[in-house]
Amino acid sequence: MQAKAHLIGFLCDTPMLGSGYFGMLQVGFMAGCRKWDCALVVKSFDFQDKDIPEQIATMIARTPLDGVVLPEPICDMQEVLDVLFKAGLPVVRITPHSESSQTLDICIDNNQAAYDLTNYLIGLGHKRIGFIRGPSDHYDVTVRYAGFCKAMAEAGLAVRDEFCPEGSFDYASGLLSAEKLLSLAERPTAIFACNDDIASAVLAMAHSMDLKIPQDVSLAGFDDAPIARTVWPPLTTCRQKMELTGYMAVDFLIEPPYSSDARRRPQQHELVIRKSTGRPKS
Repeated sequence: MQAKAHLIGFLCDTPMLGSGYFGMLQVGFMAGCRKWDCALVVKSFDFQDKDIPEQIATMIARTPLDGVVLPEPICDMQEVLDVLFKAGLPVVRITPHSESSQTLDICIDNNQAAYDLTNYLIGLGHKRIGFIRGPSDHYDVTVRYAGFCKAMAEAGLAVRDEFCPEGSFDYASGLLSAEKLLSLAERPTAIFACNDDIASAVLAMAHSMDLKIPQDVSLAGFDDAPIARTVWPPLTTCRQKMELTGYMAVDFLIEPPYSSDARRRPQQHELVIRKSTGRPKS
């Protein structure tokens, strides 16, 4: 008799599907699925919808999933978790910001990562540092911004509202934020973008305005998505090791730990210093 094949679900918000973050996760998912002879089902949702729990209940009634992986922010939606728990499905959450004794959690310290990257820019001598935020409904954004603010405060540097525009995680939003920052009469000498897609948009806008990176403006991103290594100059960024996270998530679902202490796994970050950052002109 043929062994039962596992079917893993990944549930996320629709904009994530076009991101470098998702691309890296998917590489890890595929490696994990090859190891365990699994298949991956990806389902995205518009977070403006009020019936997401009902949509998920319908999906899992039609699709015989063996487990589900949830990224932020859907991993912290209790109504979604309740539907999955009721169906008896094991759940892996990636960087959750809420507590649960019923889930398997892979945790990245976004606050510390942003703090470390901001301190690197400060250490280069930058005092006017901008921070381009992602969407406010992603708690990762709030936590990264808090890490940025903490580093700035400890260095005695001001966090200026006009230096910290809010947008989305996509390239188009990054262009709008970059235009605002780079058009200021007194622009930042360094910009920390909340992900690499935004940072690549800042780079493109700087090129279009005849600004040199890093001579005129230093630039750093977050994630170490493939685009960070293919633009010029390549981006200084914070690597989250998302390929490994995706691989671990599949492992976690297929062979969950018995110990409650082992149900939460930390994932380390790493600063990757490339040619998009340097010392300010003055």
